[in-house]
Amino acid sequence: MELKETIEEQEEFAKRMEWLIIARFVLYGLALSTAAIRMFIGVHPLSPMLYYLTLFVFVLNLICFFLIKKRLYLYAIIYFLLVIDTVLITWAMHLEGGLAAPMFPITNLLVILVASILISKRAGIIITTLVSIALILLITLEYLNILPPVPAKGIGLVMYQAKGYVITTVIAKVLFFYAVAIVSGYLSDRIKRQTREIKEKGEQLVHAERMAMAARIASESAHEIKNPLAVIKSGLYYLGKILPGNENAQKTISRMDEATERAVIYINNLLNFSRPPVLALKPVDIHKVIEESINELPQEMLDGIEIEKDFAPAVPLLTADPDRLKQVFVNLIKNGVEAMGEVRSKKLEVRSEKEREFIKIRISDTGRGVIGEDLQRIFDPFFTTKGKGTGLGLAICQRIVEAHQGKIEVASKIGEGTTFVVKLPGIIP
Repeated sequence: MELKETIEEQEEFAKRMEWLIIARFVLYGLALSTAAIRMFIGVHPLSPMLYYLTLFVFVLNLICFFLIKKRLYLYAIIYFLLVIDTVLITWAMHLEGGLAAPMFPITNLLVILVASILISKRAGIIITTLVSIALILLITLEYLNILPPVPAKGIGLVMYQAKGYVITTVIAKVLFFYAVAIVSGYLSDRIKRQTREIKEKGEQLVHAERMAMAARIASESAHEIKNPLAVIKSGLYYLGKILPGNENAQKTISRMDEATERAVIYINNLLNFSRPPVLALKPVDIHKVIEESINELPQEMLDGIEIEKDFAPAVPLLTADPDRLKQVFVNLIKNGVEAMGEVRSKKLEVRSEKEREFIKIRISDTGRGVIGEDLQRIFDPFFTTKGKGTGLGLAICQRIVEAHQGKIEVASKIGEGTTFVVKLPGIIP
């Protein structure tokens, strides 16, 4: 199974492909120069066909390099090149003497190693199988004299007179090819996996430090601002009592009170973010929590939106805090609804499914989507893609889900929509 790649890993793979093409330019350039010298000088000349095949592959590299620069068909290109290499190497091996060819089996191993290390162990085995089939086919044809070995006389011909030697040599080389492919592929996949894990651990550490610093700043800021706001709200209340008949004053006081209330909500969000979530755990019907979360939103907000619910049957009760989970789902559903404000087809899908001991809740919208750069920061505190808002909603959701020993993920495509996945364990010890 191919390793699932992130955008960064795909870009890194493309860069390795560029270096591979450059290396091929060098190797095929040397081969082309050697073939030309040997062909035109006449000292142990090669077949003209080999020269032209090498020239063809050299030109082919130019086309592939252009496509790689455009980041087009990366895996198709590398498989295509490896197949071309296998065919060319097999034919060159025939022209150089078959079993007696000086380049056998080094060139075959290079193709196998490129597939195993650059792509994956599975790719290495696939290419090894192709190399082995090509080798067995060539040696069989040469042994049966259907494709006479070159040169027709000398050590190359002597080798084919011993049937046992031919069979054992081919079997040994094929087994060696597979051993190299399996070992190198296993080591390559393991290094890739460990590199990814190290990178993820580093990102988690940076995220944790960022969250801790943001929480500390939020806590200090909230406490510094909350008391003056309380004084302002009290002053506005008494000011309204003092000037009951002044309509202009009442309107101004009302606007000031609303602005102060928004500031209080913001401060409360800061405090909620700065404190580790305290959970009141009890058996919870997750579907009931989702229904209540949808019903809690204002009806006018849901007007014109098709809501599709697909709940898995026989989902067990979760040990969770229903109020905290409701806070998560209300936020995610509200975000999805707001993301569809400018699109024609407005559809919100809420699905649940059981995955071993976990329950997965998917909330999908058909909104405008989120670009890749913003998607990577979407759970960062104080980051928002909206024109307004605190940028704390999703950060708080993440803290609540993680406090339940769960995980929240997001995927998005521009013009197609966004999907949030909340994964919760069935039982919290």
